[in-house]
Amino acid sequence: MLWKNDIYKGEKLDIRGIVMSIIKNKNKLIYGSKTLWSRLLKSVMSFVENKNKLSVELTDIEVDVSEMINIKEAKVVYVNGAGKLVNNRSEYGCSTNIRLNDIPLVQINSPYCQTCSSVLASGYGIENADCEELKKIQKEINSNFISLEESIKTIEPLLKLFETGFYLIADAECYPTDGEKNFYWDISNKLKDYSATALVFSHEYGDDYYVFGQPVYLYPTQTTDCYNKERVDYYIEKFKNSDNDEPRAIVYNFGEFINFVIDGHHKACASALLGKPLKCLLIIKGESYRDYYKKNYLRFLGREIEGDKISDKYRKLAKIERNNPAKSVDIEEGCVNKREWEEEYIESVKKFPDLIKYATIVNDLVYEKMEITDDLMEYYLKKFDRESQRKVRIIIHNLEFSDKKKAQEFIIKYARASLKHKISNALKVLMYEFLVKIKDNPEIEQVFIDYIVQNEDINDPILKIIDSYWEK
Repeated sequence: MLWKNDIYKGEKLDIRGIVMSIIKNKNKLIYGSKTLWSRLLKSVMSFVENKNKLSVELTDIEVDVSEMINIKEAKVVYVNGAGKLVNNRSEYGCSTNIRLNDIPLVQINSPYCQTCSSVLASGYGIENADCEELKKIQKEINSNFISLEESIKTIEPLLKLFETGFYLIADAECYPTDGEKNFYWDISNKLKDYSATALVFSHEYGDDYYVFGQPVYLYPTQTTDCYNKERVDYYIEKFKNSDNDEPRAIVYNFGEFINFVIDGHHKACASALLGKPLKCLLIIKGESYRDYYKKNYLRFLGREIEGDKISDKYRKLAKIERNNPAKSVDIEEGCVNKREWEEEYIESVKKFPDLIKYATIVNDLVYEKMEITDDLMEYYLKKFDRESQRKVRIIIHNLEFSDKKKAQEFIIKYARASLKHKISNALKVLMYEFLVKIKDNPEIEQVFIDYIVQNEDINDPILKIIDSYWEK
């Protein structure tokens, strides 16, 4: 058996190579170095003994996720895994499918260019993977959220199916859409381009910037045969009566802005109909690499940790990965989406930010940091030049995430103050799309009436937004 390739930690293990190394060093061992013989022999035995010892260990590695604005808290675990949930890559790296128990969950055709988007095709249904580990955690994962550490303990059986390595597990919020205003489960089974798989270059508002590594959108893996309206209604009622303790979905990032759903398809449906983000346990696989200066790093979706800052215990485990590609990966039409989705689902996700808008929000919160004070807001209520409008946009985006009530008050004041001034349509859309979500508010209704009265352009896009306020 030692002369055959074995499987250990989800990767090919060259037992033959280790034994040949022992034989190659035979003469050295004879002339005095028993230590080398002992070390090599222990390596062989360790591989054989440990290959079935699956485990999940919470580490002390800290990752700065402050720039991932949808993440509330994150921890890093080390998984000694079975390699049953794997990224099956072709010899030349373009065609990939992510498999669970050999069932494709997502099929991907990626370009070599990192700034270009990938094309995706649906898989064959995660329910067909017959995953006992996923069934085992159903009761606990569908119960109320307690803490991130408790959730990690709950999903341990699932994590042990992954390839061996480091994983970031985060408590996050995701949108049940693909980033292009489409309901997340309403996908093409054939190959289709998805912008959310690449970084974003935005020229919104006249500013130029790149945004990357923001895992906020969703892609399904369960077939629509499993859709159950009663289950959706159950979660709608549960989410209505929950604050931060609502059950989490489980999602796995596979590139830049997009994650596939492992568990929680009906939770995502409920969040879409409620118009609120879906609370998730987000999983991001770590990558080990070495730079030109032979310095080692551990990276999670672009967030890097220098090897020197990792404790000795885990630094030894952060090995440079060697890809063992399959000879070929065939991408065929999947079977996830088999139904015509109701209009309520199609329209429900239009209120979530698309890829460009989300990139703008990230830019304003992360790269255009600003201390928002009452005096600052008062100052910009009197300024309407182009640069001031840019500052107003940053203020609104910051308040949307930090203090929605204060955001509402500021937007109402600025909307009134700007009626007699020319401001960009993009800024007006931002303000009025925020206000239109707040129903039965006389103050907001008066802002809308004032805008209609003073408007002279029947093609003004803001009129359509305002009209939707009174629609049932």
